[in-house]
Amino acid sequence: MRTTIEAERIARLLGAWRLDDAMPQAALCDALAELVDGAHLPAGWRMPGQRELAQVLGVARGTVSGAYTRLERSGRLVTRGGSGTYVSRPGGHRPPGGGRLRSFDGAGPRLDLSSGALPGSARIASVLPEVERLLRTHHLREPGYHPAGLPELRTALATELHGDRSDAAAARLMVTAGSQQALWLVATALAGPGSVTVVEDPTYRGALEALALSGSRVVGVPFGPHGLDLDHLDSVLSGADLLYVQPSLHNPTGAHTDTARRRALAAIADRHGVVVVDDQSQADLARVRSGRLPGLEGLVAPDRLVTVGTLSKLFWGGLRVGWLDGPRELVSRMTDLRRAVDLGGPVTDQLVALLLLPALAEERDARRDLLDRQLRETTRVLQERLPAWTWWDPAGGAGLWVETGTDAVQLAQRALARDVLLTAGPAFSPHGGHRSRLRLPLWHPPALLDDAARVIAELVGA
Repeated sequence: MRTTIEAERIARLLGAWRLDDAMPQAALCDALAELVDGAHLPAGWRMPGQRELAQVLGVARGTVSGAYTRLERSGRLVTRGGSGTYVSRPGGHRPPGGGRLRSFDGAGPRLDLSSGALPGSARIASVLPEVERLLRTHHLREPGYHPAGLPELRTALATELHGDRSDAAAARLMVTAGSQQALWLVATALAGPGSVTVVEDPTYRGALEALALSGSRVVGVPFGPHGLDLDHLDSVLSGADLLYVQPSLHNPTGAHTDTARRRALAAIADRHGVVVVDDQSQADLARVRSGRLPGLEGLVAPDRLVTVGTLSKLFWGGLRVGWLDGPRELVSRMTDLRRAVDLGGPVTDQLVALLLLPALAEERDARRDLLDRQLRETTRVLQERLPAWTWWDPAGGAGLWVETGTDAVQLAQRALARDVLLTAGPAFSPHGGHRSRLRLPLWHPPALLDDAARVIAELVGA
């Protein structure tokens, strides 16, 4: 049975779609095409009538008519005589591999605003003498292979995360080479070819890369300042194999999902029986003094919940220590999979992590103070140089999700010619959406940020 899409729902999904008042038909067409390609408007569903949609959007009927005509020409809509206009097919956009990794190649543009990685913490250097002692007196006498992670680090993580030092708690934890490897393991083990993975849109681009490599079909659900569109989530989750979310602190937007919405999200996931990956990689970078922001622990059935975390975001990107926390059987599968890759992470890195765990609270406070200062400085520069730009007020994290009011993809291309590297919204979308958005990192010297903003302002004519 076909379903008619309500005009009000389309208006809610579109948001502030009209970027060019001089060409409203083209702007509406592009915005609707993004929804079709992202499967936000499902294939086979009937579009609202032109007059109805025009009234809800506050535009002329001719604007809607022209947009529908363009969408028919592109094959996204089809009109059936006497019955209306229907969505004909979803798109198949997949982010190209390697796009994110170009941020970390080393040599590059002079003004690099593509990565939100923070500078390394001085605490890392402070623990190195003790690491040397532990290696000399104990670990160098052993083979050093720990595919599931250094046993004492697994126990320490179980104690930190759950207040439980038992062997059973440690057995649910696997130490990985950062959260990125944890996501790759999950995607490889749980989301292969033929599977369906539902993600937020926008979402963490590293997760999109891991899922793309796995061969899973990725479906995006609109994500707003307060979290996922739960009605939309409920409508697409049936038949999905995996749900990937970041309710504690979302990358790239910096949004936190409150308790009521986290409970509702968990209830929907439970009803559909889907495995949930709760990525808490950003949870230590909160702007509040309450430690880590909570995710879905205690809300989703533990046999269907996999939690991912890392120390790399808090202490240093070069400290490649993360973890996944899940059912013991799944951790065992992941361990077997990892044995084929690297036999375990470097013992030296894991000893550094073990010695840093007692300093978590102090480091969170230090990073929060740093990011608060940088947030004030970044927003000051943007307000002075690019006053038309807007952004979500982040609950934490190391970046701003900025609405530019223009084609940010083209802007990024033009900026690159001026030696400024930017990351536009489509890099964070499973369907190439958010073309008017940029993710701007907070951590950069003020002079660099001001130079980059000056170049961008010249390009957009601000």
